[in-house]
Amino acid sequence: MDRKHKVDGTLILKRVYEVPVEKVWRAWTEPGEMAKWWVGGWEHVVHFAEADVRVGGRYRVGFAPPGRTPYVESGTYSEVVPMKRLAYQETVSLGDELIHTNATTVEFRDLGGRTEVIVSTSGGEVWRNAEGWVPALEKLAAAVDPTEEK
Repeated sequence: MDRKHKVDGTLILKRVYEVPVEKVWRAWTEPGEMAKWWVGGWEHVVHFAEADVRVGGRYRVGFAPPGRTPYVESGTYSEVVPMKRLAYQETVSLGDELIHTNATTVEFRDLGGRTEVIVSTSGGEVWRNAEGWVPALEKLAAAVDPTEEK
């Protein structure tokens, strides 16, 4: 990637899930739940998911199309407010190649049995994040609500 032509920016995505905030929070913070949806593309599957959700804790998720070398997203949590907010520095790589590094904040808003999630990510090449977040948030919907169409 030509680093001198990178584009910095901020991407904000919002989605309402028809389940309580506790269920959505678990999907973001428990590795077994993260493994159901944390992908970077429509055809991707999760190869592994790890999370130590505390300030200074780290997470790692590997995802790719079946049979392919996984992209590895990893990061360190800078803010953890249960049921309300996660903030972390995120890095995505493929093998030895760094794809991008961004700062991401996820807000969880309790709507009385429903949950609004607001993902805000800033840094270089945020268009890559849009490519991944759209299918991930759709797969999250199916993971937290079995009545959601897949």
